[in-house]
Amino acid sequence: MSLTTTILKMTMATIFSNYFAALNAIDRQAYLACFDPEAMLLDPYGGRPLQGTDGLHKFMDGLERTWETFEMTPGDSYAAGNRVAVTWQAKATSKSGKTAVFAGIDVFTLNEEGLITQLEGYWDFEGMVAQIS
Repeated sequence: MSLTTTILKMTMATIFSNYFAALNAIDRQAYLACFDPEAMLLDPYGGRPLQGTDGLHKFMDGLERTWETFEMTPGDSYAAGNRVAVTWQAKATSKSGKTAVFAGIDVFTLNEEGLITQLEGYWDFEGMVAQIS
């Protein structure tokens, strides 16, 4: 394994560790720190795209408004170039006390600084909402 590949794998491990820790803590500043300021968020994919810092704030507004607790556990990851697909499982308790369990795959595009420039989340949004409605 080359030094560049080793550094890239270490950088990716740090990025994703920080990303999942920020979500689990519902920590807005830590979440924003994972992204390039111009990042595109498609989470879930097919929904309304959220662009840049304003879009990331809107995403966090929804997370804070919806969840009392949030636990997202990453699974396997698959890298190709500057893109990485990561499987995950989530269990969360809504502000109303209802629990949702759901899973998906996030596809991240990273820049040379190791920041996320695009995130595509593939998961069943309607299924999750049905669990907490």
